[in-house]
Amino acid sequence: MPAKNNGDVIGIIYPILHDHCQRLLEDGKDVFVKFVPRRPSMLRPGSRLFFYESGGKKQIVGEAKIIDLTDGTLEEVLRKFSDRLFLTREELERYAGERRTSKMLVCVVSDVKRYNTPLRFGRSLTMAGQYMTKKMRKSLRPAVRPARPETQTGPMRPFRPLEFSLC
Repeated sequence: MPAKNNGDVIGIIYPILHDHCQRLLEDGKDVFVKFVPRRPSMLRPGSRLFFYESGGKKQIVGEAKIIDLTDGTLEEVLRKFSDRLFLTREELERYAGERRTSKMLVCVVSDVKRYNTPLRFGRSLTMAGQYMTKKMRKSLRPAVRPARPETQTGPMRPFRPLEFSLC
């Protein structure tokens, strides 16, 4: 997850399944967990967590403000956050698999918002995620082009072929 320097990083992008995004963006869940090889060193409370909806669309569908970063084992996370997790207990246990005693990253978030128009990321994202920089955020464009505005002279006229007379 390279970035030029800490001042450029505004958050991190992680891929999340559509159903799990729904729980964070609309169902009021506010705890995101992820096994990572090492804790992302440039994340701090106040950084943003960007939700990349995995499954082929390559879109960032929303974001949240990270208010607390911690880590914990499966049992610690379930004991402290069970009803606030974006995964069900069964999903989390399946995700943990043999890593039940390994520490996972825990992000407690607030100010969760779904974008009205998702942002086109334009490339696949690995499970490791990627830092989001200020420059990268400014370069992202809506995934759907807005409707063409009407011209100053009025609405667009329907196309009519030219009429020719050969006689």
